[in-house]
Amino acid sequence: MVDYKVTVSTGCLDDAGTSSRVHIKLVGADGESERTWLEGDSSFIPGAVSSFTVSCPVSIGVLHQIELDKQPPEIQDDWFPVKVVVKSPEGDTYKFPIFRSITTSDVQYFSEENFCAPVMCFSTRSFGFDRVWEIFQPDWREKYYLWNLYGEGMPHCMTAETTSSLPSEVQFSWSKGWEFYSNVIAGLIELHLKGLAVSKENWTDLDDIRGILNTKNHLSGYVQQHWKEDAFFGYQYLNGVNPMLIRSCSALPNNFPVTDEMVFPRGPYTLVEEMKKGNIFLCDYKLLDGLKPNIIDGKQQYMAAPLVLLHKTSHDELIPVAIQLKQTPAGDNPIFLPTDSEYDWLMAKVFVRSADFNLHQINFHLLRTHLLAEVFTVSLMRNVSREHLLHKLLLPHTRYTLHINVLARTNLISENGAFSQFVASGGETLKTILKRSLSSLTYSSLCIPEDITERGLQVVPNFYYRDDGLKLWDIIQRFVQGMLSFHYRVMLMLSMMKNCRIGFQKSLNMDFSPNHQQGSHRASPPWKSW
Repeated sequence: MVDYKVTVSTGCLDDAGTSSRVHIKLVGADGESERTWLEGDSSFIPGAVSSFTVSCPVSIGVLHQIELDKQPPEIQDDWFPVKVVVKSPEGDTYKFPIFRSITTSDVQYFSEENFCAPVMCFSTRSFGFDRVWEIFQPDWREKYYLWNLYGEGMPHCMTAETTSSLPSEVQFSWSKGWEFYSNVIAGLIELHLKGLAVSKENWTDLDDIRGILNTKNHLSGYVQQHWKEDAFFGYQYLNGVNPMLIRSCSALPNNFPVTDEMVFPRGPYTLVEEMKKGNIFLCDYKLLDGLKPNIIDGKQQYMAAPLVLLHKTSHDELIPVAIQLKQTPAGDNPIFLPTDSEYDWLMAKVFVRSADFNLHQINFHLLRTHLLAEVFTVSLMRNVSREHLLHKLLLPHTRYTLHINVLARTNLISENGAFSQFVASGGETLKTILKRSLSSLTYSSLCIPEDITERGLQVVPNFYYRDDGLKLWDIIQRFVQGMLSFHYRVMLMLSMMKNCRIGFQKSLNMDFSPNHQQGSHRASPPWKSW
């Protein structure tokens, strides 16, 4: 008997583990092992790296494939293995990258990372089931991952009326579903206990809002105490939920007639001087201009499309100095200033925060985080082979994207969804904002370095979103570039080796007759007489 040491690494995601019975079969050039149960009580919990022994009567030669399957217990769960490493009795190490969620009890086939199948060999033992299926049925994934257009001018999405109609491999795992719906139920229970779920009473004072907020940590407590302050209002544009709108201002828009007397009535600054120094910033909500807000419970809602001017002080604080709530200057559209009455100025900032919520949720959250991610996910599943390194790199980042987006379309942004029931930008207004946001979207705005430069925010102080984001961008860029460069170098080397082999074979079969060009006769290859 000979022993193979098998090491299995499970992903670190919260729901990556499984309590199912996992089985493995090793497939080599000279045979295959028996289907073996990888026994262990906690061998496949999230983050686990577990080793097992698979025994064979004799060596099965060079390994090129493994077969994995899991037999679920009473509760169905998913398993997200990262890789399997096998050390042979000859001392060779074989690596099998997986990076895929195994959702069913069907046998899954995975090839060794350096295995190069013969050109004309199409058996499942050489290629793996998925690869064979792709060769003979190149459109099989297109039958499961179908494009759909949710609305004119909106991104394409996956064809799925309900989450259960999605392919099982992209649905919530049992543990993920339990976590998600438990949180939803807990939130609804809390709203009912507080009497807010069906309440239609008006708030008569800003302090009434404190009754629905929970001070769960130091940060939320700080926000409740300082939200009225100008310095904190400006700080949120850099490090709040929406740091995507602010940009350096080198010239005032024609529809925002702010003067030096308005913002610097006592000097010593002027707008022109401060703009040259890079100390003036603008937030423009023009995508919300001219929209008809939603009607909720028979009441017309209101939504502004503000312009906000901010000034960076000598203490590196970002202070709002002027707010115009509508895009077109007019007598009924004044420019609000910090020198106005306390509540006039506060109400102007409240309208700005309301506009920021609507634009952030629909443009920067729904569109850029969810809907565009779905476009990349469906394209990945339709067009990139599961065996390709790019598929393995991207797949973990697309997990549950399709499931959560189907839930969003059915429960959040649908005709009777939460946005239509409770939000001023719900209903047809939401669709209009999505169309405007998509039509104004640029590729460079999705790339943090280019976006920061285009908005002129390279040196603004206390911009932690930029500082942390650029570090993460660099880490991801170097990792992906290194992985793909290595992958294609290996593929080039293997391709050159294959071409050399083919060339050598052709040379062995060449015509050795001096008259071979005329085709009079052919000499037998020299090895025939060896």
